Amino acid sequence: MKQDKVILITGATSGVGKALAEHYYKKNYKLVLVGGSKEKVDKQSKKYRKNTLFLCADLTKPKDIKKVVADSIAKFKKIDILIANAGLYEPDKIISGNPERWDRVISVNVTSVFRLIHLVLPYMKKNKFGDIAITSSISGHQAIHWEPIYSASKHAIQSFAHGLRTQVSKYNIRVISIAPGMIMTELWDLDLVKDKKYINKMIKKGSALDVKEVVSCFDFALSRARGSNVRDLVILPTNQDL
Repeated sequence: MKQDKVILITGATSGVGKALAEHYYKKNYKLVLVGGSKEKVDKQSKKYRKNTLFLCADLTKPKDIKKVVADSIAKFKKIDILIANAGLYEPDKIISGNPERWDRVISVNVTSVFRLIHLVLPYMKKNKFGDIAITSSISGHQAIHWEPIYSASKHAIQSFAHGLRTQVSKYNIRVISIAPGMIMTELWDLDLVKDKKYINKMIKKGSALDVKEVVSCFDFALSRARGSNVRDLVILPTNQDL
């Protein structure tokens, strides 16, 4: 079935973003897929043969964010759905942590989302249509003591999403926040996430989410009738102790 909608996905070369890209590519959406690694972007682009624009961007740089939006509009003339998914994980203890890394986490998890949405909104307002879906986290709903910087970044995103929704709803723009618990993806930067047997074991016993379940949450929220806005959707592994 021909699909005319254009989706821009950040963090599209790994984890949830990669799974979202694969899902919506199969549904024949037009895609703008943004990744931070040229190697990963080049590798993934070989699997997509139609209606897809791949972009490599450093989302800590405002000029790169502007180029992402400009290139998207130049290619497809519009952006119907923005999935602001790119993020960095930060488990550091405050007393021994690295403030330079904290700045980068806030820049990607928070500031880049602000800037990207700011640039996309005028096009959605002009077309009187848009969906902004943000990958949040259970850490945005409760402070988790072993990741205070990451939790703070996701709390900021939750507050931003709630305020934004009320500002733009009159333009037929929805704002959606999807907040997963533990998913075994590259976000953790651990060798274990490369072990499929270990991942399947974690999923089977309800200690981690299958990334496909998170994709289904985005699909559910985005497919609601226009009169409905799934403001917050939290999904946890059955046995995650939070």
